Amino acid sequence: MDIQNHYYGHSAALARFVGEPSVRHINGLVQHGWTVASPTLVHFSDFAKLPRTARRLVWSHHSRAWDPHSDEFPTTAIGAPWLYLSSLARAVAIKPLGKTVAFPVHSTRLVRIDDANAGFAEELARREGPAIVCVHPEDLADPAAVRVWKDHGHDVVSAGDRRDPNFLGRIMYLARAANRVVSNQLSTAVVYAAAEGTPTEIFGPPVAVGSLGTSVSSRTQEVWPEFFDPEAAPQREHIARAELGIDNMREPAELRELLGWDKRHVRPFLDYWCGAPLRKAGTVLGIVKRPDGAQDAGSDNSPLAFLKHPFSHLPSPLPQLPGADLLPAPLTAEHQSPLRNA
Repeated sequence: MDIQNHYYGHSAALARFVGEPSVRHINGLVQHGWTVASPTLVHFSDFAKLPRTARRLVWSHHSRAWDPHSDEFPTTAIGAPWLYLSSLARAVAIKPLGKTVAFPVHSTRLVRIDDANAGFAEELARREGPAIVCVHPEDLADPAAVRVWKDHGHDVVSAGDRRDPNFLGRIMYLARAANRVVSNQLSTAVVYAAAEGTPTEIFGPPVAVGSLGTSVSSRTQEVWPEFFDPEAAPQREHIARAELGIDNMREPAELRELLGWDKRHVRPFLDYWCGAPLRKAGTVLGIVKRPDGAQDAGSDNSPLAFLKHPFSHLPSPLPQLPGADLLPAPLTAEHQSPLRNA
């Protein structure tokens, strides 16, 4: 229904799991990242109303972040696309990188985070030595942001553009190949790594993220203290798998039906190209009100801020299903070529 369904290789992972030969339009919205509040307020806040048959498809009804029974909007839990890709790639062998991999808090086109990462780069070098730092595509395109890491001896890689269908596979490659995964904030990538059994650590000062300030950092420490307590490290894998919805995973036939892939429907196609963009435009312009409590780090931006990157939020042709390599190596910053193990 919306471009966010195809961020980070999620729709490609789901298509592979259910045996679809190509990525298809989804009849509803799919959660596209781990959240510290209800996904309906974080990822779906631009869509207070959905077409009659469309579903809000979330990862888990067992996350500590929210109570689905008291949520304003009905949701269907299907498990994170990560879990489906992980099950498909269970037998894929990856050579260890022999280094720590860092996933720092990233900037977006609407919210810049610079000072926090400058301090984190220095602390990362002191604690871990030269590490591999996976930056978000918005930061990768900024030479100054890349230099912050390289000046401290780190290698910089990327999982690709957020519309790249190989994105999730590259993150999984790093999460499995790392000695351990660290960040300056509990985030999706850290939860992914913990779910794979990779050691994790969070360090550095609280990060201020746009209009949300340091509230996200504070909430993660309050609600998920095990990720900050070294003595609780053995509990993290179980917690992470619950956060990702391990108990909410579906068999291929049921998942296909929930995504609207059991039949050919014209409505998801029309919603993707016309309905969703109009709904989002109405929200950005203030014509349509976001739900109370919506979590949006860019909420204090002027609507004109969206005009700086007018096409970044608009639909584009659906991604192609990747090749046979389930877990491709991440891309280097210099040439956007695959990282090779030393």
